[in-house]
Amino acid sequence: MTSLSLLRLLNLTSPALPIGAFAYSQGLEWAIEKDGVDTPKAIQDWIQHVLSEGIGHTDLPAMQRIYLAIEANDTEAIHYWNHWLIASRETQELSDEDRNLGQSLLRLLKQQGIASQVLGDQGQISMVSAWAYASVVWEIPLNNAALGFCWSWVENQIAVACKVLPLGQTNAQSVLLALMPAIEHTVANGLLLSDDKMGGSLPGWVMASVAHETQYSRMFRS
Repeated sequence: MTSLSLLRLLNLTSPALPIGAFAYSQGLEWAIEKDGVDTPKAIQDWIQHVLSEGIGHTDLPAMQRIYLAIEANDTEAIHYWNHWLIASRETQELSDEDRNLGQSLLRLLKQQGIASQVLGDQGQISMVSAWAYASVVWEIPLNNAALGFCWSWVENQIAVACKVLPLGQTNAQSVLLALMPAIEHTVANGLLLSDDKMGGSLPGWVMASVAHETQYSRMFRS
C-alpha cells in the first residue's frame, strides 16, 4: 500500500467526509433510550454483535465480490451484488441510509473528477459499492478498504452513543480500543465467506431500526 493510497483511505474513513453518515444511528438511538443499551459494556456488545453478524456476513463479502468485479470490469457481477446488498436492508431506514450514502459518495467522487459508468444509476447504489469503487480507483487494497469501512462504521456508532448518552470521550475511546480486535476478526472472516454463507438477519437490530422510524424524540435521521 503506497503512502498516497493510505492517505486516500484516511480520507474515506474521516468523520469529516461530507456524505452524511453522521446523521444516522441504525437503530442504536432507540436501543439506548428504550432497550437499556446504556452502559459502555452494553454499547460495546451491541456494536460488536452487529459488526460481526451483520456487517461481517453481508457488507464485507459483498464488498469483496464488487471490488473484484470492478477490477475485472464485470458489470453484470457488480449490478448483481449491488442489488443483493440493497435487497438485504431489512427496514426502510436502513435501505434509505445505504442508498443515500452511496449516492453522496459517488457525487463527491465525481466532483473530484472520478466518474464511473460501471456502477450505473446513482440512486440505486449501495454505500458498499461506492466504497469499493473508490478503493479500486485509489488503489487501496481490498483488506485495507474493508478494515477502513468497518472502522468508519464503528466510529460512527460510538459517536451516536456519545451524543445520546453522557458517555464521555474516555469511555468512548475505551470502547473503540476494545473493538479493534473484533474489527480485525470480522474482516478476516467476512472476506472469506462463500456465497451460501452470506446474509442472515439480526431481529433485535431490525426491530430497533423499525422502532426508531417512529420514535417520538430523536436526534438522528429516520
